[in-house]
Parts: sequence; structure tokens; C-alpha cells
Amino acid sequence: MAARTATLWRLAQDWIDLDTGALLCAAEDFACAGNGAAAVGGRWNSVGRPVIYLADSLALAQLEKRVHTPLRPPRDMVAVEVTLPAAAVAAAEGVVLPQDWAADNFDWSVGSAASQRIGDDWLARGASMLLRVPSVVVPVGWNYLLNPAHPDARRVTTRRVDYRPDARLW
Repeated sequence: MAARTATLWRLAQDWIDLDTGALLCAAEDFACAGNGAAAVGGRWNSVGRPVIYLADSLALAQLEKRVHTPLRPPRDMVAVEVTLPAAAVAAAEGVVLPQDWAADNFDWSVGSAASQRIGDDWLARGASMLLRVPSVVVPVGWNYLLNPAHPDARRVTTRRVDYRPDARLW
């Protein structure tokens, strides 16, 4: 019997050296992904903590990207289809939500929000590959944080999918 799999999604860009044009990290390469979140912080991670944000559908990934890039779509974005064992998704840790978890976006690179402490603690424990958190944008949708340092992260496969956002979203 074949192992059951699940699919999660992200929208990302390749990391390119601005001086040389050399590819530093392909959007679908999870061996080096997570550095963007580490550089700027996010709702569920502090600056300096690599984590890969995923969504339960491509539509949710698109809306999440949209609210974080309000003026225009990021250039050269690709969709990344993430395939992993269904059991890993089913076993994803959940969270007890702090009161202010859905606060409006603010500069996640400063301070430490309660939600960031939850994600940072989860990363530090390293007990599970995924943390399941609700989407602020779509309250019935789920986002997943993937710990790229977790040993099971090697079992994840990715596929790059051409993607062009609908211009009407911006």
C-alpha cells in the first residue's frame, strides 16, 4: 500500500545575489528556505528564527502573500507545491492562541509578540516538523510552519509551479 501524502503550498521568490545575479536559494529548495522569515520575523517567529510558512491551499497562500505585499505583487513569484506524509500534517502541533494573536500587522522585526514566543518555543523544542496555526486572513483556513531544522524535513518534497497573480488582486 502506498503511503498517503498531503499537499501544502507557499508563494515565494528565488533569492538572488543583487551584485552578481547568482542564485542563492531557489524558492523550492527547503535546504536554504526560511531565511526570509528569519530576516524580518513574522507573526509566529522572531528575527533570527528560520521557519517556512505554508498554507493549506494555493488560494490561501495567495491571500496571505497579498496582505503582506499591499502595493504591488512581488516580482518573479512562483508557487511551491509541498508534498509530505499525511501523517505529518495530521500530527502537526496546534497552539493555544494568545489573546492578541490576530492583531493587525505591525513591525514583526521589533519586540516580541506572544505569538512569536509560541513559535520560537516550538522551534527550540524541535519535537515536531509542523506547527498548525489559524489564518488571520481566512479564519477557517490553516497555515503551517515548517521547521527546516527538523530531521523529518528531509522527507518533504517540493515542486516549482509557474505562477502569475491575477492583476485584479493588486
